[in-house]
Amino acid sequence: MGFAHFIARRIVRPDDPGRSGLSRPIVFIAVLGIVIGMAVMILTVGISTGFQREVRAKVTGAGSHIEIVSIAGGDTRDSERMRIQQPFYPWLDTVTGVRHISVYALKPGIVETDDEIQGVVVKGVGQDHDWSFLQSHLIAGDVLSIPDTSGYATTVISSWLARRLQRGVGDTVTIYLIRGREEIRPRRFKVKGIYETGIEKIDHQVVFVDIRHIQRFAQWGLQAEINVGQVEEGRFVELEGKAFGGDRNYTYEWPGTALHGPGPHRVQLWDWHNPHWPPTAFGQQPKDTTFTLIVSDDEGTIPDTALVHIIPDSTRFVVHSLGSDQVVERIRVERGGNGGSYSNYCGGFEVALDDHRDLIAMDDRIYKDYLNEDQRTITVREKFPEIFAWLELLDTNVIVVITLMVLVAIINMTSALLIIILERTNMIGILKALGSSNGSIRKIFLIDAAYILGFGVVLGDILGIGLGLLQKLTGLVHLPIESYYVDAVPVDLDLWPIAMLNLGTLVVCVLALIVPSLMVSRIAPAKAIRFE
Repeated sequence: MGFAHFIARRIVRPDDPGRSGLSRPIVFIAVLGIVIGMAVMILTVGISTGFQREVRAKVTGAGSHIEIVSIAGGDTRDSERMRIQQPFYPWLDTVTGVRHISVYALKPGIVETDDEIQGVVVKGVGQDHDWSFLQSHLIAGDVLSIPDTSGYATTVISSWLARRLQRGVGDTVTIYLIRGREEIRPRRFKVKGIYETGIEKIDHQVVFVDIRHIQRFAQWGLQAEINVGQVEEGRFVELEGKAFGGDRNYTYEWPGTALHGPGPHRVQLWDWHNPHWPPTAFGQQPKDTTFTLIVSDDEGTIPDTALVHIIPDSTRFVVHSLGSDQVVERIRVERGGNGGSYSNYCGGFEVALDDHRDLIAMDDRIYKDYLNEDQRTITVREKFPEIFAWLELLDTNVIVVITLMVLVAIINMTSALLIIILERTNMIGILKALGSSNGSIRKIFLIDAAYILGFGVVLGDILGIGLGLLQKLTGLVHLPIESYYVDAVPVDLDLWPIAMLNLGTLVVCVLALIVPSLMVSRIAPAKAIRFE
């Protein structure tokens, strides 16, 4: 042990006989100030980090870190269609840094009950949606089952909306989906779950439904149908093509026939006079006939195929000049086809990341490496700028609090150090008379101050971490969720920031005490020995 350390340890002992009655309360106040300041800094960092973590998790959990959408989309509440079949889907989640990718679609809507209406954003999600966040914030019911085999359409709404509409789990709500400025269609949904996130922009607006409801309502794809009339004269049937969705500039193709356009077309199914007419020959019973219709549009929408299988259901014999044959009185129609190309489209893709700190880098990488010229990305920061501005303001508050607490610690330790130096004037004079340099004597008092600082820092750690753990485990201090997005003060106690606070406080305070320690060099040995 060095000379300076030996004397500093003797001075810092509470039972040191050389300590006067004046320095004891001064040192105690200095230590108490360091303890309180350290605890405040730990709680400030922990609470700020906890707020940022919780709020960030909520805004990304209800949506995602990055959304991939059509560049034509300008309304954040109304999606433009995109093909689900993309070069990056569904394997983008195998890229390092990407946790999950899923499809979604948005449409504006109005929720109606007997005497209340409320504007909402209807969010359609698919089978690949990650329900972990919403499940952790459910207060009643359950999340959607996709595909839903219950036989009725279901939805998940927020607790705020449920209270406003006076609806609970199992009740029915009518949602009017809006397309453009004129088309509004009602859909009835049964409430399957009720959630609460505390984020007003989510709770007051978003309701969750199966994406198939939005795909069909928005008519992003095409749907082909064939109307079949009654049999005429035992061998003729009227066929008419119908199309829905797309840009409504349709092209109708009837493969294997000479038919053109939607019709109606009067077609001959069976001809007993023509032995080469398929599928029957002269004297044979009429057989099944199949017609296929392919519908496309000018916008390049994925075509849809419909087919009808016409089956003779009732026949009778007729006599004519060539003999007798069976003719068809009634037919049975079996339908088939793709059922529409709606399911091939979505409103966009939600991309969840492993680490929010990679948001900017991953956004640039996804945009440059995986998207084409008619696609773009929207980050969670762009969707919720006011929330992230508030979170960044918290960082500023933390810096201000830490700066103030360190300044208080420096002032307290400066006062304590000056008192200790004045109290040890005799000792300083003796040490100088014995040949000690000013630097070695200053070192004694700086080490003494470091011991006091270290003692206060350790006690401050114990107090700050203890209070933080108490809040984290019990949620003792509650908050209004509508104002702070959380119902209790969140605390995130990470050892690395605490260690940095300890080291930074010690280093800054000890360096700041170099200036008051220079007082030692102004003490003359002869006067100091006679100092009382």
